[in-house]
Amino acid sequence: MDPLSVLRDYTIRGDLESIRVVGEDFHFGEDYRFPSNIDTAYRSKQGSLYTLECLVFFLKNVHLKHTEYMQQARLQKLQTVIFTDRKPLQDYLEGKISTTDAIELVAPAGPHAPPEKPIKRHWDEANHVEEYRPEDPSLGFYDNNNNNNGNKRIRIDTEGGDMVGSEIEPKITDMLPQIDLVRAKERPLKDRETLLECPNKNFQSVLSIANRRSEDQQRKEHDRSNLHTPSKNHYGNTDEKSFWKNHLGTDTADLGIDPTQSYIGQKDFMKTKPAFGSQRPQVQGTPRASFGSIVKPEGAPIILVPSAFQTLLNIYNAKDFLEDGVYVAPDVKAKQMPKKPECVTIQRKIGREKAPVAYEIRDKPSALAPNDWERVVAVFVLGKEWQFKDWPFKGHAEIFNKVMGFHLRFEDDSLESVRTVKQWNVKIISISKHKRHQDKTAALDIWDKLDSFLRSQRCSLVF
Repeated sequence: MDPLSVLRDYTIRGDLESIRVVGEDFHFGEDYRFPSNIDTAYRSKQGSLYTLECLVFFLKNVHLKHTEYMQQARLQKLQTVIFTDRKPLQDYLEGKISTTDAIELVAPAGPHAPPEKPIKRHWDEANHVEEYRPEDPSLGFYDNNNNNNGNKRIRIDTEGGDMVGSEIEPKITDMLPQIDLVRAKERPLKDRETLLECPNKNFQSVLSIANRRSEDQQRKEHDRSNLHTPSKNHYGNTDEKSFWKNHLGTDTADLGIDPTQSYIGQKDFMKTKPAFGSQRPQVQGTPRASFGSIVKPEGAPIILVPSAFQTLLNIYNAKDFLEDGVYVAPDVKAKQMPKKPECVTIQRKIGREKAPVAYEIRDKPSALAPNDWERVVAVFVLGKEWQFKDWPFKGHAEIFNKVMGFHLRFEDDSLESVRTVKQWNVKIISISKHKRHQDKTAALDIWDKLDSFLRSQRCSLVF
């Protein structure tokens, strides 16, 4: 038997006291003996096999705390059982589990420790017999004549050179103890770890591919971080003089234009610079200021919500959700208000490090003046076409290119309800029907996405 099985058997029987140290060996009663430093079949999660003396010391001190056990083992300069192996190892040795993945199949050890010197072979010329003389006669080898002389005698036919047929079976039977001795010397050449080793393989190409992908990812993150960084050159690496010359047919200096300057907010721009853009007709009611706009939008940003009553967010409960991060059903809030308000002003605090900033919540696009559309920054959509009936835009692509779109839904609702919304450039925000502590996270997600959108639009409003 191997030392691990013997130790487990003695542990289950509660017979650990019969294990004693004699010299450099462990004697298990009168049945077995093994070298104290022999490796067992139990492999640590760190990769090494536990020795027999390590496991015996662990079992006899399993009642100690792990830190105390480690100190005692180090004082005696013994191998220690790591903390993650402690529980499964104890369960296996005490018989609570029958096996574990940490056990590796090894060659079985004999019932006794193998001798240090090999068995000697001797040919007796006079008697025509071959003798096997072990160094230690106490191993108990007997010949066919029951002579306890420590020698194995096997007769050989000298004339034919073959063994006598009647003695073939006794020889195989008598050789069994020697086979055990050979097996005791055996060790497995490969295990689960050595099978994974590839000594003739080179993974430098794989490492190079991984490094290139890492560099590409870092380059993309760097470009993304510089996306909103203002630059004096508005056209990246393109030379501005070449750009304007190709598009205008002449140099900007001849037209009196400085492309590095901005004329937004200067009311006299159309009068002072008639040479460029003066013949372009002014479109009324456009929701975003284009290059060369005269009037800068003033006032609080506007968020449009659906006017329908059967929706998760409308003008009744928008203040609680967007200002405080608490969702209240619209019908509950409607009972608390004497009449429906036309406009609700909220103080945006969530996700804002500076002082709160005001936002207006409205649900009637038809009541907005052309200048009011300059301040519309977001809309909560239903997924219905009639919601955009009074909007001064052409199609969904233009709407959600200029205004941030959101759709609020319960996370348990079917995806069929958002099939139309998924076709638009809209962010879907899911909330729980019952877990109100998650509402603030959803509200913060809305404000974060809106902030990113407005920064990309270079919005001049305070948001």
